[in-house]
Amino acid sequence: MTVELTLLSRVAYRDQEVTGPRLRGLLALLAGDLRTGCSTPRLVEGLWPDEQSENPTKALQVLVSRARAQLGRDVIATTPTGYRLALGEDQVDTSAVLLSAAASARHARAGDHEAALAHAEAGLALYEAAERADTGLDDPVSALRAERASTHRSLVRARALALSRLGRQAEAVEALAELVAERPRDEEVLLELLRGEAAIAGPSA
Repeated sequence: MTVELTLLSRVAYRDQEVTGPRLRGLLALLAGDLRTGCSTPRLVEGLWPDEQSENPTKALQVLVSRARAQLGRDVIATTPTGYRLALGEDQVDTSAVLLSAAASARHARAGDHEAALAHAEAGLALYEAAERADTGLDDPVSALRAERASTHRSLVRARALALSRLGRQAEAVEALAELVAERPRDEEVLLELLRGEAAIAGPSA
């Protein structure tokens, strides 16, 4: 997995920071619909929600041209209705985390807990600095980060369950306890927590 565009912790392409708010918003909107891209009206609405220019289509074209000049001509492709990122799902961190979560769940169902753990940890590594990112702003980048918050939790859950099922209860118990505190009706996590506490502190615990 070679991530080229990061959006979760910072906005950067190939380690080159993207600072312009509209340019950052453009990348976030396109990353949110990576396969199909976004139509021109959707991008205009997302980038200029309150104050649209007299010619919003032209304004968008100028922004896309600026993005191509800064990041490379081939990063953003033109579609019949708008634009899309010419990147694979494993090249954008907001999509790569979804791939990791799906792969971890698939291996867990198959009983391959080593692989489930590896994929969960690979996904969580993409979030390493994400907690420092500001998700409180009302902009496309923050909205996309908020959408991926549930994926982070599912990766934390997958990692904790995999550790427990591999017999590494000492590493799993703290994360399992936090997950149970958040969602006490998650019986799968609760069961592994009880098993872990029994293994560490004895059955009476």
